Amino acid sequence: MVHSRRKPLELVPLGVGAFVIATLSLSALQQEPAKPLGPFGLSQMNTSDGKRASIDDFYLSQDCSLCHPRQWTELRGSMHSVAHEDSLYRHFAELAREEAGEDVYTYCSSCHSPAGVATGLIPLMTEAQLPDEARAGVTCDVCHQISGLRGERGPLGEQGNASFILKPGRQKFGPLSEISRNPAHSGAALGEMSSSEFCATCHTVAHPVNGLRLEHTYAEWKGSIYAEKGIQCQDCHMRTVEDAVLVARTLEPVEVVGTLARKGPERSISPHYFVGGNVDAAQLGGGARHASMARARLKSAASLSLEAPDSVENQGVFDLDVIVTNVAAGHDLPTSLTELRQMWVRILAFDANGEVVFESGTLDSDGELSEGAIRFGSGLVDANGEHTYKPWEAAGFAWKRTVPPKGSVRERVRIVLQKAVGPVTIEASLLYRIAPPHVLREVMGADAFEPEVVVMATTTHSIEVER
Repeated sequence: MVHSRRKPLELVPLGVGAFVIATLSLSALQQEPAKPLGPFGLSQMNTSDGKRASIDDFYLSQDCSLCHPRQWTELRGSMHSVAHEDSLYRHFAELAREEAGEDVYTYCSSCHSPAGVATGLIPLMTEAQLPDEARAGVTCDVCHQISGLRGERGPLGEQGNASFILKPGRQKFGPLSEISRNPAHSGAALGEMSSSEFCATCHTVAHPVNGLRLEHTYAEWKGSIYAEKGIQCQDCHMRTVEDAVLVARTLEPVEVVGTLARKGPERSISPHYFVGGNVDAAQLGGGARHASMARARLKSAASLSLEAPDSVENQGVFDLDVIVTNVAAGHDLPTSLTELRQMWVRILAFDANGEVVFESGTLDSDGELSEGAIRFGSGLVDANGEHTYKPWEAAGFAWKRTVPPKGSVRERVRIVLQKAVGPVTIEASLLYRIAPPHVLREVMGADAFEPEVVVMATTTHSIEVER
């Protein structure tokens, strides 16, 4: 193989669709300075011998493409492949290092650059000094050198915070008990690699000091019908968007047949796209193809419907029920960093002359979401009860509202018509973006970009206006 080296708390009132309100007390929110919990700091990462690994035991994913071209083609441009160099993450990580210290920065890096942390090069080296293998994010070698999981024995008592065991070397781990003989590496079976618990090691994130669960994606899946039916994370995220939609509709896995290696036999395979909802992948260092797949995935994830009277009196008042349903995501919508993710409903009502007689969920001149919109996500607060978007400052949630798998959330909006010329047409759209523009500007500075707004679903309703 070719081995390269380049060395004040605001509580949101309950509506028809309820918000989750966290009960916060200052005594419960006091934070102590971060202290390493294990051999690799604040994370649950470990190696098979408890010692630092050698960077020479980690290869770049393009090295693996010599024998596994399909997997590299699928992985290349994914957010996994740029996990450490994703420009938004880089700015957040450097801000965390500046404000919270090297221990917290290393904790973040345990999932974004496992090779860098396992070798001790993070935090020992500066970013410019790190070799390519440490900067390459979640590579083939990172996942296929995991020999076991340790969440149940770790300080969280569950999978999360990089709760895996790395065993770097020529032996690679995968779902198969046997692999074809080859000069590059041997193989060993790791049953957990085909389970959602494997993904949970980095997709459950808890604050390393106060234990607040910041990312709940695994737990959201665990309590869903997908888990009940045995559908794993891999059944959707290691599939094309079309296959993932089919899995969500039937709640049965879709088998994909192909080759694992260049000269290998055809068998069941798992494509390595790992597509989520990041439509700004190309802006962040990933690929346009993965951004396009993310856009398609978002457009398939939810449905939107309206319930309203068929007619109202002129200048009358009526209630509009907005129903958002999670039809194709095996976790909540939105998920992951819900304090950043924005999913909301835009409502526009036009009369027969095309005049706007009601609007909600529109963006202002700075691209910020207007007050009073039907919004999904969460609001983080620090130990003083002040709003924050910085995970290391988090002490609780002021509110959290998401749509569970196969579940619906209903919200009622009161509309007052003022001399509208009928009929009135109501247009509703479910929209999504990765973060509000002001956060990107504050964190990324001159590198900030305008986040793409994706229309996930739309619907209309017509109302006659009686004089």
